[in-house]
Amino acid sequence: MRKNDIWYGFLQAGDKSSPVVRDMTLEDNGRSTIYLYNHVRGKFVEYALKVVESKLRELKPGDIPLAELDNAFRAARKTFSPVKIVKKWSDAAPAPAPQESEEPEIPLDLDPSIDEFIEDEG
Repeated sequence: MRKNDIWYGFLQAGDKSSPVVRDMTLEDNGRSTIYLYNHVRGKFVEYALKVVESKLRELKPGDIPLAELDNAFRAARKTFSPVKIVKKWSDAAPAPAPQESEEPEIPLDLDPSIDEFIEDEG
């Protein structure tokens, strides 16, 4: 992490206000969301960029000691992995072929009250 990839700020959101840290290395330019380390919650939270952008401001000296925020952020960053889409489905992907040798499994633990709906064949 380079020093200029990290931004320390404050999220002004009423009761949910918190010192935050923005790690630019976690962001994808095409996304409409960002990950911020939320100090009050003690973890990274994904926010909608359009919603949160106007609520962010620079961190002021009286908000929180920078060392405290930085240490908590770095500890959370070691275990954080942003959610990524593993596989994108497309129309070109073939559907799995049904296996003819297998019959559908019938559960053996049917509700006994269903017996009244089964007609006796004998």
